[in-house]
Amino acid sequence: MTTVRRFTSFATRQFIQIQRWVNRLFNTVWAQRLIRLGHAAKGLLYGAIALISMRSVVYDSESAGGSDAVIAALDDRAVGSVLLLFLCIGLAGYSFWRLVQALVDPDYADQPMTLKRVAQRCGYTCSALTYSGIGYSAGRLAIGLTVDFDDTAEEIAETLFEVPVGAWALSACGVGVMGIGLIYIYGAYSGSFISDFQTKLYSAVKRLTVFMGKLGYTARGVSFVLVGAYLIKAAYFLDDEAAGGMGQVLDRLDDVRFGKIWLTAIAFGFFAYAIYMIMAALYRKFPTEKRLR
Repeated sequence: MTTVRRFTSFATRQFIQIQRWVNRLFNTVWAQRLIRLGHAAKGLLYGAIALISMRSVVYDSESAGGSDAVIAALDDRAVGSVLLLFLCIGLAGYSFWRLVQALVDPDYADQPMTLKRVAQRCGYTCSALTYSGIGYSAGRLAIGLTVDFDDTAEEIAETLFEVPVGAWALSACGVGVMGIGLIYIYGAYSGSFISDFQTKLYSAVKRLTVFMGKLGYTARGVSFVLVGAYLIKAAYFLDDEAAGGMGQVLDRLDDVRFGKIWLTAIAFGFFAYAIYMIMAALYRKFPTEKRLR
């Protein structure tokens, strides 16, 4: 028992040291600039997803897609390497911001740790891993290396179906993803997910930016709900090909009734989110170091 207490005490001290180091790093000028660059890169990513989705609505021969489709499309363009490098560096900055939120949570540093805060920090960690993976793929293509664009959700479903409780586990994942989507939609309605902006931003522009952010978060929430629904469908029919990430789900909307209407609405929402993220890159107000202590 004494050994367990010593280990727990040692781990706690080390975690606090890491938090202080991340906190100091977060408050440096270059780190703040890298984080702002990350917001702009995320805006570029969602704007490109919206463009690809709208192209599939207009041209039946084209397919919608997610982040994989974006970086694959950029790889075929003359200036694609430059944009891919920008995504690589920028998304690394955004992943760092998510890591800061996971370890320090500067926006709520003065509030007690609750189960809700723990769940949020877990979400920040997943977000950091997701965007670092996208940035890694963009970086590989930027320097001429190959990237495997296999659908991760389909591979996970295939693996889960090999165990007796795999279908139930996939259903639980689907419910969880749908829950995240509903949280995004509620956050858009309540405004709780909207960032604080600097006072130098004109009030009319700020109101428009907040409106764009709410539209964007709603569209993201709807896309998450759809991804979760397809995971549950895959679990119910034991069909791993029915599972898919956001890109695959957006592409499948073309084959369902009123799918093009849904795809158009989501694309416009992603456009709005892209504008919101670019404005956040320019005018977002980050917590001060004094507040974080």
